[in-house]
Amino acid sequence: MYGAAGGGTMPARAIALPPTPDSPRAARRFLLEALHGQLDDDLLDSALLLVTELVTNVVVHAGTSATVEVRADGDGVRVGVTDRHPVRIGMARVKKVEDADFGIDGLREDGRGLALVDALATSWGTEHGRGGKTVWFRLETAGDGSPTAAVTSPAVAVTCPAPRPVPAPVVPAPRPVRLIARDTARALTAEGEVSELLAQLVDALAVTAGLVRRPGRDGGRSETVATLGAVGPVTEALLFPLDPTQESLGELLLWPAAGGRPSGSGGTSDSGGTSDSGGVGVPGDVRRMDAAAAAGLDLERIRLTTRWMALALGGGDMRRAEERRIGMLSFLAEASDLLAGSLDLSRSLALLARLPVPRLAQWCAVYLHRENADPALWAAAHAEENAAGALTAAAVDPDGPLMAAVRSASGDRVRSLTALGGPALVMVLRARRRVLGVLALGRPEGNAFAADEIDLLADLARRAAFAVDNARLYSRQVELAGTLQAGLRPPELPMIEGLDLGSAYGAAQSAGLDVGGDFFDLLWGPLGWTIAIGDVCGKGAEAATVTGVARAVLRLLTGRGTELGEVLLELNRTLRDAASSHPNGQSRFCTLAAATIMAPAGGPAEGEPADTDTDTSTSTSTSTSTSTSTSTSTSTSTSTSTRIRLRLFLAGHPQPVVLHADGRASLVGRPGTLLGVLDDDEVSFPGFEIVLRPGESLVFYTDGVIEARNGGKLLGEDRLLDAIGGCAGLSAQGIADRVLAAAERFAGGNLRDDVAILVARVPG
Repeated sequence: MYGAAGGGTMPARAIALPPTPDSPRAARRFLLEALHGQLDDDLLDSALLLVTELVTNVVVHAGTSATVEVRADGDGVRVGVTDRHPVRIGMARVKKVEDADFGIDGLREDGRGLALVDALATSWGTEHGRGGKTVWFRLETAGDGSPTAAVTSPAVAVTCPAPRPVPAPVVPAPRPVRLIARDTARALTAEGEVSELLAQLVDALAVTAGLVRRPGRDGGRSETVATLGAVGPVTEALLFPLDPTQESLGELLLWPAAGGRPSGSGGTSDSGGTSDSGGVGVPGDVRRMDAAAAAGLDLERIRLTTRWMALALGGGDMRRAEERRIGMLSFLAEASDLLAGSLDLSRSLALLARLPVPRLAQWCAVYLHRENADPALWAAAHAEENAAGALTAAAVDPDGPLMAAVRSASGDRVRSLTALGGPALVMVLRARRRVLGVLALGRPEGNAFAADEIDLLADLARRAAFAVDNARLYSRQVELAGTLQAGLRPPELPMIEGLDLGSAYGAAQSAGLDVGGDFFDLLWGPLGWTIAIGDVCGKGAEAATVTGVARAVLRLLTGRGTELGEVLLELNRTLRDAASSHPNGQSRFCTLAAATIMAPAGGPAEGEPADTDTDTSTSTSTSTSTSTSTSTSTSTSTSTSTRIRLRLFLAGHPQPVVLHADGRASLVGRPGTLLGVLDDDEVSFPGFEIVLRPGESLVFYTDGVIEARNGGKLLGEDRLLDAIGGCAGLSAQGIADRVLAAAERFAGGNLRDDVAILVARVPG
């Protein structure tokens, strides 16, 4: 019924244990006596392992007495461990930063009790009461003696059984030495496997306690791997190396029962309990096997167990080293991706300060180099937000040790120092043979940086330096591109009598470092004011060059009083000649819409009646080939003195829109030839005269407006007319802003081309 070894009905038994280090050992012996012959060896090992872990948790974490109860339960056994602590499971204490483990593998959670229970038990649960809580587990055997794999949900009750003391159990005969079951070993770490091997050894020998220790990872004080029972002074223990050929793996200490210790067997001079003053080294006479034989201990069992412990710790060290190496590589890969994903300098520096915290350091500060001055602190991060102010103050203190180390940092050497009360590192950020800044990191006292962690942080600094340099160069080029782009537009719109002017500009989302070719200008000359807006094919330096040439030619010729039609001819010739002189022979064409204000504001237009109720204006279209056409438009005006007459020329540019006072919007102008493509005898720039009356506006725009894309749809001229038609009554600037907003809204905020808008409005 209970395994291959026996059957019958097992009575319920319990034992009350005090909160002392010997309680886990007593619990194991109690369970061995209670379950002797009731379970097969694998299930018995699982039961012993789980009760040891749970009782240890009660003693170490709860600090109260423990009650262990075991009883038959169907085709298995049920074991419960009860404490007297009122805090419910899951309400753990939050670890403070000063208590945290720093390092690439320092984020593992402590404790494995419930994880082991979940992995090894058939079912388990918790019972909470006012006087404490019980963790119980059930082990069940199948017909062939193997444990079942069924797992049930934990049950929760509201009562807690009281301790039922029983007389001290009679220890059964020692069990044969055996390896830990494979399923159990999978659920254990290397240290957990050593702990269970130690418990099995202590169960089988006439000893009061056992302890396994190894040299500390930093080469200092030894580290306890596992312990069971009430350990005594090291001078009273028998010491056995886990591997005589490799002392770095550690050693086993056993305290023989009273009367079993042979006199003069030797020991260390340490009288302070289980901790010694240095490494593992002890006098050789205490390691002799004859001392163990004199104490009545099973030498072969000890030798075999220490060998298994050495294998477990050696394999664990190899796994840990591999996991550590993988963790470092993963950290560098993730950090590189994050740093490379940002070209904003401030964001990159802030990200660099946050990346090592708290995984590798408690705090981090990033400085940038300055000529003839101390490095400037640009970003800082601390694991505790309330300590950020103190970190900043210490980082910028000109007389502090941190600034002194930062100031003197040079070369590729990582400098170690003490800052902010703990170990710190300072390393130079160098890229492309230039010193960009300094990276400083620190930990609390007692958390020294390991050699491989220093190498990892130095590698991070090298990668970060290139990311910071890329972001710095990108920021400079963006600033340069913005300056060049701003130079393509007048800094301020001039004041033209009788006209209200407004403009708007929207850069494409993908513009980046490219300078757009959209421009507009207002030019004064002997013939009056000229309004111009254009768009050069392409982006970048070549587009900016063509734009500069176009603006220069427009300004020069209009300043000389050249007719606008002749200006376009000269500009076409200039751009064509510039393309032929290009090293690659690549042409850069340009579109342009320009209008000359023919009649000054304040007077009637030439040829117009001085006082009429309904004005009919005749617009004459001319071209360089002296061809003409006539277009008639009728509008009612309350005052003829504010009308503005313009002559419009289009060179491959989209037609402007006239917005009437009543909200009607229509396209005006006659299409002309692109600039910079055809010879003089192949181009045509027909002129078109327009009269703007009070409340009417002329809206110029570049093709980026009508080519704003929403999926497979373009904004187009019809949607543009609808948008402008809704702007009646707005100022010129209001119309320009509304048109830009309509294009951006239609494109979902993702304009694919630059947009320039210029509006001339007659107030009224």
